Amino acid sequence: MQHWTRRLFALAMVSTLAACGGSDEITLDPPQNIVQIAQTDSRFTVLAEAVVAADLATALSAPGPLTVFAPTNEAFNALLTELGLTKAQLLANKPLLTAVLQYHVLGSRVQRADVPLGRAITPLAGGIFKVDNRSGALVITDGRNRTATITSTDISAANGVIHVIDKVLLPANRNIVETAIASAPEFSILVEAVVAANLQGTLSGTGPFTVFAPTNAAFAALLTELGTSKEALFADTALLTKVLTYHVVPGRVLRADVPVGPAVTTVNGETLTVNASLAITDRRARTANITATDVLTSNGVIHVIDKVILPADITLSTQRNIVTQAQALPQFSILVEAVVAANLQGTLAGTGPFTVFAPTNAAFQSLLTELGLTKAQLLADVPLLTAVLQYHVLGGQVLRAQVPAGQAITPLAGGIFKVDAVNGALVVNDGRNRKATITATDMRTSNGVIHAIDKVLLPANRNIVETAIASAPEFSILVEAVVAANLQGTLSGTGPFTVFAPTNAAFASLLTELGVTKEALLANTALLTQVLTYHVVPGRVLKAGVPVGPAITTVQGGTFTVNSALAITDARGRRSNITGTDVLTSNGVIHVIDKVILPAP
Repeated sequence: MQHWTRRLFALAMVSTLAACGGSDEITLDPPQNIVQIAQTDSRFTVLAEAVVAADLATALSAPGPLTVFAPTNEAFNALLTELGLTKAQLLANKPLLTAVLQYHVLGSRVQRADVPLGRAITPLAGGIFKVDNRSGALVITDGRNRTATITSTDISAANGVIHVIDKVLLPANRNIVETAIASAPEFSILVEAVVAANLQGTLSGTGPFTVFAPTNAAFAALLTELGTSKEALFADTALLTKVLTYHVVPGRVLRADVPVGPAVTTVNGETLTVNASLAITDRRARTANITATDVLTSNGVIHVIDKVILPADITLSTQRNIVTQAQALPQFSILVEAVVAANLQGTLAGTGPFTVFAPTNAAFQSLLTELGLTKAQLLADVPLLTAVLQYHVLGGQVLRAQVPAGQAITPLAGGIFKVDAVNGALVVNDGRNRKATITATDMRTSNGVIHAIDKVLLPANRNIVETAIASAPEFSILVEAVVAANLQGTLSGTGPFTVFAPTNAAFASLLTELGVTKEALLANTALLTQVLTYHVVPGRVLKAGVPVGPAITTVQGGTFTVNSALAITDARGRRSNITGTDVLTSNGVIHVIDKVILPAP
């Protein structure tokens, strides 16, 4: 301040002497350059130190012209707190210091009146920032979307001009993808979609790009609009790629430069339009509002939109039948081959509606390993192939929300499987008690719906007795008892039956309780038959269908009850716990119990 006072005083003296006719020559100090002003102004002492530490004093003293956005001491102190550094650490980090300081310098003189409001400004360091007029104040948004206010403008220097700012500017340190990730959870579905379409490399590249970024709420609305699930949308990578690239415009287009009215060409190749209210109209005449603009990144800019926009050149799953939709998705190519080999394409392209649990290629590869077959051998075994494929098809459309969790589901091939909700995932238990996870749901088609699964389902190939034998040694005494009572034929029959199956430990406990040997128990066939048939209930009753509270009538004729903890109370008041449920068989279901239950004496 004293420097400027001295200059004004000197000018006043010149005028006075001239008026008085004085002839002595008066010499004024030459105008100071940018560095000299910083070094003599107490507001910029830290800036002056930084310029010297970065070896930029010579460059900033050159003829220029230059424009410097000069942070005050307070601005630097705030930066140190923000970065968790001391001043000494900052000044010692020459690469960082140089990049930051050059980010404050423009290679031309830009007076306040000439600042291009709302447009990209490129400093010597590269990258961009922008300046907006907010209620009369000039506010800078830097590459990290931090804001600084210009508190004083147009300080003239011999080699340019200085504008004072209240915050140190920082160049961008995140690309478009990283910025979207850092904005979680607002863009978490967008990020998932970009990864699913394998576009993260492109959108992390040099660019620059302009991305119209739909929020999670926008994606949720799209899923409702299309009647599909997130997983099903992501599974159709060709469709997803077309949709996502329709949201990207080449180049960095800030809000101030968005063309209002003319068609804007996207990376997808199709166009969209933007009106004066910043509403986008897509190729399907749907509108999306730009709700936030100019989120700066190292390789472009993001504008936030409240609706996913759609190009014209896409075919939605609802425009295809089940077969043509599967054909459109490369992950189902083996399934399509199998359908053709089994001559089921006509059926599954028919009116329907159908629900198809569709195994991926990886699921089929796993099946081939499991069965010890080649793909050619599987496709050549038409009876097996037909039975397996029809076991994946339901007559009727069953969306995810309508799946009867825990209940028996009967496919076209007959038999049953069930679906359980396990930690938020839907898990299918097939007739052989193998598990498959439903990885994508509600891929709606013109004649039904597809749910993708990660394992090929197989129908049951063992009845109750065979299943018990295969579970040796856990049920070996039960099997001996069934044979001794000559019940193996009945329990291998059509059924269906529900068997509450005592383990070997349960039988050992019973022998102790009754004080008899296994041989003695098995020899008493009348008693044995009464006891065993007391463990059998007519019909297939899965865990979800077990009556809690009411008496359950057994094949023996007696009853028992089951409480909400799945504990059985038998006719003698003895308790047995159901320790395993829903072991599926071709003619019923087995529940495992830890105590042999007894009918009334």
